[in-house]
Amino acid sequence: MTRIYRGQAQIESLDTYFIDALGLCRTAAGWLQPRNRNVLLDANDADATTVRTALTTYFGVQFGAGPAPALGPGDTVFVDTAQTVYAAIATALNTWTVYIEYADWQDHDPDEYASARPPVVFPDAEGNVDAGNPNSFQATWADVRNNMNRGTQSYVFMHNGLPVTVSPARDLSFRIQLNTRFRNADDMLKQETIIHEMSHALADTNDAAYADTIAQARLICAAHGAPTARDTADCWGFFPFDL
Repeated sequence: MTRIYRGQAQIESLDTYFIDALGLCRTAAGWLQPRNRNVLLDANDADATTVRTALTTYFGVQFGAGPAPALGPGDTVFVDTAQTVYAAIATALNTWTVYIEYADWQDHDPDEYASARPPVVFPDAEGNVDAGNPNSFQATWADVRNNMNRGTQSYVFMHNGLPVTVSPARDLSFRIQLNTRFRNADDMLKQETIIHEMSHALADTNDAAYADTIAQARLICAAHGAPTARDTADCWGFFPFDL
């Protein structure tokens, strides 16, 4: 992956936050893998118990009692979806070209930490739409979500009524714009912000509630109930820290 830092973001040492966010998402995706379901549902595994507790706290996932704490059908679908999303976040942060910069002063939002801009297909050297390439265009995060379940080797987007096949690692770039509030956040909140923003992009989450600490996130996500929690970016952002 190419992480390209611009302007003030190049001066500040930000790479560690992106690397840590990537690692957190990989850990979450690993626990939620369908092939690891027996481990996740092992009542005698202390680490698995911690993960199950976090799934219940942050997303309202319910497990049966007893020696085999099974998942219900609806919760199984959600856990599978969560695994796909966390794996996709890790892949995007690890293999795509990401331009990281602070927003221009006139675009700074004092209430926001960051934002993730949709990807450009076949970008120019600056990560923008290449005016000289008729197949270069601004895609949408919905385009990406429509491709996520097909793996990471190639995506197919529609452009001018025709399918365009691209390699995400080679042919896509996107931007993460940071606000001043990001600079003033603590290390954990910077990592959480990255996952939070990528959940907007890849899980189509909203901001029903905000938290600044793990303790706040646990209370807020649990209080809102499963449907809202599963649609709240901070629940996705803080969940990996409790694993």
